[in-house]
Amino acid sequence: MIKNRFDYRFYLTVFFAFLYCTLSAQTTITSPYSRFGIGDLSGNSNAWNFAMEGTGIGMRSPYHVNFINPASYTAFDSSSFVFEGGVLFNYIQLKTDLQSANRTYSSVGYLSFGFPVTKWWRTSISLLPYSNVGYNVLFDDKIVNVGRVNRIYFGSGGINRFMWGNGFKLTKNLSIGINASYLFGSMVRESSSTFPDSIFYINFREAYNITTSGFYFDYGVQYTARLKKGVRLTAGGIFGTKTNVNAKTDILATTYFQSNGTEYTKDTLKLAPGVQGTITIPFMLGLGLSFEKPEKWNVGADFRWQNWKNYQAFGLSDSLVNSYYISTGAEIVPDINNYSNYLKRVRYRLGFRFNSTYLQLRQQHINEYAVSLGFGLPIRGIKTGINLSGEFATRGTTQSNLIKETSFNFVIGFSIYERWFVKRKYF
Repeated sequence: MIKNRFDYRFYLTVFFAFLYCTLSAQTTITSPYSRFGIGDLSGNSNAWNFAMEGTGIGMRSPYHVNFINPASYTAFDSSSFVFEGGVLFNYIQLKTDLQSANRTYSSVGYLSFGFPVTKWWRTSISLLPYSNVGYNVLFDDKIVNVGRVNRIYFGSGGINRFMWGNGFKLTKNLSIGINASYLFGSMVRESSSTFPDSIFYINFREAYNITTSGFYFDYGVQYTARLKKGVRLTAGGIFGTKTNVNAKTDILATTYFQSNGTEYTKDTLKLAPGVQGTITIPFMLGLGLSFEKPEKWNVGADFRWQNWKNYQAFGLSDSLVNSYYISTGAEIVPDINNYSNYLKRVRYRLGFRFNSTYLQLRQQHINEYAVSLGFGLPIRGIKTGINLSGEFATRGTTQSNLIKETSFNFVIGFSIYERWFVKRKYF
């Protein structure tokens, strides 16, 4: 008897290579709304969930690491290894009543793998963004006896999430789970005032460099019931406790002259070097439900709520409001075993969501609507799939001199499903 072992070292090498690239590269987005709070929340979904607009609290899959609900990890097969990754591409149009601008960017979206530990315990490791900051906004103003004043607001960076997830099967139908996450990263926020009409006025810039590091825990539960005709009902819940994440800020003030596009620094002063504090991640709750006929179809809906009114940074409250998120999604595969017709083996996915964000500016609540479409493309002969997901989304409004964002987001992901710990006999 020869033990045929799955060579997991290759996938671990790929994982940590992507891990290094992710940590070395700075995620870039273009959204003026990321100026507030901790930035633009990532949504924490892979290409599978993304194609169904983040629906996943009540969903389970042996082929995907569904880190939206850690209780779903118990869906991994007893001898399987799942490795996933994805890249995000984004095209966004920013529009006001007076002008518009277009931007594009790309970034590594997520990396994760999962596998069984015992008959009742499954585990996973994932790396994904938690929030992103990226904006560059110019306001042209005029002051009597001074002239034009350009007020520039610039931000970059974000918070990353390195997550160790565990799912435990308590009974045949009941599972619980926990995601233990280490949040880390840095955010830079700058505000400048420049005087383009005169070289005799001194320009001023104030830059906040905030670094974060700390642990965050979220929990999940799923209950599965068998209905008639092979249909499976899964009800799920998730919640995250209120957490204070360690943070440190440096405030750097600079006065400078500018001539022919070149800056000449006059004075630089650290106003608050190394100030220690915390950033509060508020309580979160979510509920989800799905109906599934395995390898045929799956449809579900989610609701999530988070208490962002309790958000604080360095002991100061921000003008955030509570947010909620409603999504619904579906997946269908016509005939998974039809090898003569490839299109019948493709997994077709779609979704819709409404997101009432944590922003309320100038008496206008910033809401977001999105629809998505995706495809799971199988590769013949191996248990690997290519996942393509596209989303059309709108956020904000042009009323009250605000900005409306219209974006197309596209994710290319892969999902590698392999048998692990398998013993084969050779004669």
